[in-house]
Amino acid sequence: MTDTAEDLRATSDAVLRDLEVLGAIETQKRTLEPGDPKLVELSERVEALAGRLLDSSRRQRELTEAGNAKVDAGAPSAPETSIDETLRPIPDILAEWRAAERRLAAAEPGSSEALEAEALTDHLRHEYRRAHEARRT
Repeated sequence: MTDTAEDLRATSDAVLRDLEVLGAIETQKRTLEPGDPKLVELSERVEALAGRLLDSSRRQRELTEAGNAKVDAGAPSAPETSIDETLRPIPDILAEWRAAERRLAAAEPGSSEALEAEALTDHLRHEYRRAHEARRT
């Protein structure tokens, strides 16, 4: 696996996680009554996530351009598989999953922090299962 492929996978994972969290927060915001102070907290979190998504999408474009240039040049360091087929090392996924679970346990239930940690935990659980099954076969 090349550095470009690993970086593309990590960036793509970050984009998907942030989109998942953004959706969860927006869904929660829709249920709140006007004047609820939680609306401000959730709106601030959406704004922060949107900024992070913009940064990640720029990084992904740069990595894609670099990867495509390597492929065009026939470089040995060119990505060889799609982002989806590029799996992260299981210990990395597991470490991130454990950190997300600790973050979820420490968060106030129903807070934007808890929503984000829960979405991240779910995403990492699925990624771990997929990586573990792929390595068994």
